Amino acid sequence: MFFPGAVAIRATFERSNKAITMKLSRWLPAAMCAASLLLAGNAFAKDKKVENEYPNATRAEPKVEMAAGDQRDLNKAADLVNENKSGEAQPLVEKILGNSKASKYAQSFAHQLQGQIYYDQDKSDQAIAEYKKAMEVDGLPNAQHFSVLYTIAQLQLQDEKYQDALTTIDQWQKLSGKETADELALKANAYYRLDQYQPAIDTMKKAIAMATKPNDSWNQILMASYFGLNQYDQAAELVQQQLDKDPTNKKLVNQLATIYIQGDKPQKALDLMAKAKTQGLVTTGDDYLQLAKLYAAAEKPKDAAATMKEGFAKGVIPASFDNYKLQGDACTQAEDDACAIEGYSKASPLAKDGNVDYQLGYLLFYSNKSKEAVDTLNRAISKGSLRQTGEAYLLRGDAENDLDQNAGATADWQKAAGYPSTKTMAEQRLKAAKGGVKIKRAKKK
Repeated sequence: MFFPGAVAIRATFERSNKAITMKLSRWLPAAMCAASLLLAGNAFAKDKKVENEYPNATRAEPKVEMAAGDQRDLNKAADLVNENKSGEAQPLVEKILGNSKASKYAQSFAHQLQGQIYYDQDKSDQAIAEYKKAMEVDGLPNAQHFSVLYTIAQLQLQDEKYQDALTTIDQWQKLSGKETADELALKANAYYRLDQYQPAIDTMKKAIAMATKPNDSWNQILMASYFGLNQYDQAAELVQQQLDKDPTNKKLVNQLATIYIQGDKPQKALDLMAKAKTQGLVTTGDDYLQLAKLYAAAEKPKDAAATMKEGFAKGVIPASFDNYKLQGDACTQAEDDACAIEGYSKASPLAKDGNVDYQLGYLLFYSNKSKEAVDTLNRAISKGSLRQTGEAYLLRGDAENDLDQNAGATADWQKAAGYPSTKTMAEQRLKAAKGGVKIKRAKKK
């Protein structure tokens, strides 16, 4: 249940693109079956009334006719394509495409099949070109013609040609005289990819309202669009409605907490996550890390430290510099020095600079472990890139003084006196030492 930033959130929603784009082979068998029935002869149309899916279409229904030989070849080719035997289907398709006497229906159908063959070969551009040829020949009946047009829009969306997809779906609407939830969702998806968030919101809300059972990915795109406009309250309301129906859905908890964080409502995110923990939904390393960070941000260091210790104890938090340092930081704030020393000690070998070792040295010194503190501060100064260089010298001098290493202590205090932040304290120590006064351990800050 790790909560990414806004950029990572968008990357997550990008996966919904594939969810909306249908695999073409899922509609092709039905199209082929319908075609076979149409090709069976005029008797079918005479004996059985076929429901018109597009009563408001602006495109006139073309005459459907085909020579018996072409019909056999195309039906055979369609069967082979549906059986993933495109290599065997190809000669039959090419035969029709090369026949200048073939009807417009046969030609269009052959281009449609060729488009499917290209698609199955992951040749999307060629597939789109063939589908467009099927449209240009203009021989398919409306149901098939509109299905091909809709497929072009799907492929364009899949290929990140979002403006083309919008143009194609608008053409589909105009010609078919129809509006469906799926078509609106595709359109909203394209708007979202073009960062046209308000049209995406308006269109997707309409799609969801029309659908009997909206696709989960539609809500994802709607939420992402709200994010794009920084409308976090609307996004939270959307996810909360889903969570009310499925209160133990970890994915939804993750999304809602992310929205709260992005909307600068960390307390709501913390309350949500704390409740999720009681429900047994906090299980992964990312879950524990984020909950600890939320507790820390809410100035509840003891809870943050306890969460880190539990996550490490369960073996779910992975070993890394950042995670060990987070343990050290949380436990330091909770005044659990033993836990903090453990975290910083494990982070130390993985550190690229000396800052963690400085923090570790500080805790060791005030835990009456001056020898370990000196060794640790040696590493800190040696690694460099310290944010508190003067303090590191001052602290090492104090630890050396505690060990009666007077020369070393004096040398370090002299170095500390060269930094504005520690100049006064270092000079006080040097003056006391010169006067023979034993420096007592300062109080832990």
